[in-house]
Amino acid sequence: MMHKVSIMHKMSAAVAVALLVPVFWTSGHGAVGHAAVLSQPAGAATTQEQGGPLERGTIVGWRGGNAVIYPTVGFFGPPQIFAVGAVQPDGSFAVHFPAVLPVDLLQASTAQCATLHSSDPAALSNFTGNYLLVQHGKPIGATHSGSSRAFASFTGFANGDTRTGFVYADRDHTLSGFCERAISFGGYSVDFRQNFDLRLHKGWNEVVAVVSVPHAGHVVADLTVGSNRAREKWFIFRLPTQP
Repeated sequence: MMHKVSIMHKMSAAVAVALLVPVFWTSGHGAVGHAAVLSQPAGAATTQEQGGPLERGTIVGWRGGNAVIYPTVGFFGPPQIFAVGAVQPDGSFAVHFPAVLPVDLLQASTAQCATLHSSDPAALSNFTGNYLLVQHGKPIGATHSGSSRAFASFTGFANGDTRTGFVYADRDHTLSGFCERAISFGGYSVDFRQNFDLRLHKGWNEVVAVVSVPHAGHVVADLTVGSNRAREKWFIFRLPTQP
């Protein structure tokens, strides 16, 4: 029987959007008005000769209108915007990743999680998180690819769920080990463990997390280099509010 458990982040990501978007507008990353316009059908991420990946997709449940999409890094910490793209009225989007992620957005493995180990202690990396969505100057939520809306929004888990994202590395190295934490909500505690087996090359690496729920209250996500984009969808969801 498939076990399923729901979970809400304790941190208010909505507050993060409100803080991050004005910072992006005033930073040196470029004006939002210069976001690239999608000119071809949405698809999976591809690598560009002169830059990082081109992430493309179509957001399920999009209610129409143009919008701006901001990918973030910082799965193990506060989200930081690192790129900008455009969402078309049909929900399709395209966003170019930079070829190199600035060093101030990167961390050593143990700084991300004390039990996460690198074959090169000096190597720096960071994982992508949710992609923030802004329409008419106002945050309207976020999107991420996943095999289910619950896992895409990180509010629930079921056996076999997948979630595909990226990790940037400043050099070739291997990330191994695990990261485990207990998250409490509604008087219930969930033990969430992530197992890492990632042979990373310098630059952007696509990574997939596969979920298993061995028993109620215990969730395991195994992370490997790869992708399950073909069986995933981009879901729109509201960021959790502070409890």
